[in-house]
Amino acid sequence: QPRLPEDYAIIMGHVPTAEEIRERYRVDEVRYVDEMADHLKTLGGGNTTTPNLLLLEGPNTDSGKTTRPAAFDGMSAFQVNRSLLHPEIAELRVVKTPQELDALRYANKISSLAHMHVMRTVKPGMREYQAEASFLHHVYFYGGARHVCYTCIAGGGASGAVLHYGHAGAPNDQVIRDGDMVLFDFGAEYYCFCSDITCSWPVNGKFTDKQKVVYNAVLRANRAVLAALRPGVSWRDMHLLANRTVLEDLTAAGVLTGNIDEMMAVNLGGRVFQPHGLGHFIGCD
Repeated sequence: QPRLPEDYAIIMGHVPTAEEIRERYRVDEVRYVDEMADHLKTLGGGNTTTPNLLLLEGPNTDSGKTTRPAAFDGMSAFQVNRSLLHPEIAELRVVKTPQELDALRYANKISSLAHMHVMRTVKPGMREYQAEASFLHHVYFYGGARHVCYTCIAGGGASGAVLHYGHAGAPNDQVIRDGDMVLFDFGAEYYCFCSDITCSWPVNGKFTDKQKVVYNAVLRANRAVLAALRPGVSWRDMHLLANRTVLEDLTAAGVLTGNIDEMMAVNLGGRVFQPHGLGHFIGCD
């Protein structure tokens, strides 16, 4: 941590000590930044060889962006390796500890309860941002989650088909009309642990026949994947199972015509109905 002057507390409150930070994060050791170089040199076990620093640098395969490695005064005195650590950390992040699972369950619980609150309170004629505001208030007021993991997506009607609706150029500001399906993609973040829940339903509480077809197709795909999912199963196979299930139901309802295998061969389900893919990892932001 940086070594801050005492009068910093006038603006920011109590400045935690190194011991207080060590206890809060349950780490083995905490050092001030201005001690970093000298302390790291002692980790060579008494050898005269300067320790080799492993820096976290590598691409995010979704965004294409590269992590920014750590830097501190005096780092030029060390040998550094920028390739070894990233793949190891990326793999380790996939596996959660029991404590991490508890934190994720809590984040998802408070998000689920907030979604249910939104379902009970949103009515035709309201604007999308009112649903967003209702969710944000609920997870903070009742769950202690000050932040969300991503910009809330509160799509009414056709806006629900826009994958990342809700951004600054389309800020959840449309009126939700009677008869609309709404798609609300909200997720609370609790101490950096994330949730990500999407719900879609008719704002007036009653499905039309056409809305039922689409909703039930997605529901059956969801249940099919959950029934097939187990350790060792291919993620790609689960994605394709969901696509096939949706295509089967839409064909049975007359929305599509043709051979399901031929539709799968040209990736009709993936291109048209599920361009975002089946899902993604979730964990610590």
